[in-house]
Amino acid sequence: MGFFSTIFGFCGFGVGISMGLVIGYYLFIYFQPSDVKIDWLNKLLEYMWPYLDKAICKTAKNIAAPIISEQIPKYKIDSVEFETLTLGSLPPTFSGMKVYVTDEKELIMEPCLKWAGNPNVTVAVKAFGLKATAQVVDLQVFALPRITLKPLVPSFPCFAKIYVSLMEKPHVDFGLKLVGADLMSIPGLYRVVQEIIKDQVANMYLWPKTLEVPIMDPAKYFS
Repeated sequence: MGFFSTIFGFCGFGVGISMGLVIGYYLFIYFQPSDVKIDWLNKLLEYMWPYLDKAICKTAKNIAAPIISEQIPKYKIDSVEFETLTLGSLPPTFSGMKVYVTDEKELIMEPCLKWAGNPNVTVAVKAFGLKATAQVVDLQVFALPRITLKPLVPSFPCFAKIYVSLMEKPHVDFGLKLVGADLMSIPGLYRVVQEIIKDQVANMYLWPKTLEVPIMDPAKYFS
């Protein structure tokens, strides 16, 4: 199941990374302390989603490549390749967000993320001369991430790194198909896989564990 948790890990946080970038840009323009009204942000995401989809999927592939290369020898797998990777036409939405300002040079945001998407993630696994194709569809994610932009610097985009953590275990619901068969229809399998994914993602990113994403070259912080 480590393979499936890897897929959901980088896909989910690919979304988080890109959403953090978008939020970061516009909160500097439109900022309110504590609770922030973000209907405008949901409208922005809806408009930008076709472009974000491509950017997020490209980032997800880049993040996944070294992880897959590290993991496949453990399972005696020859290769793992994406045949299709799209997040679909339905963007995530934010039902609310808290913003914290500290004495440090940082901006901390905790959005409430909801995503009932229609992604199409098809992965081909080759091992022992055989090929198996798994498809992830109808993904639903409810998460409470903490996104920290720091340090704040006087050069665009005005923050050097993004740090992403989960404040609680995410809720993950999805469909999983293998060669046309719905694996989640097997009695008991759905709940087992869902709990494994939640635990694996939580183990990687549950606060205080953090995903760190460099945005700027340190040499350009104050240029």
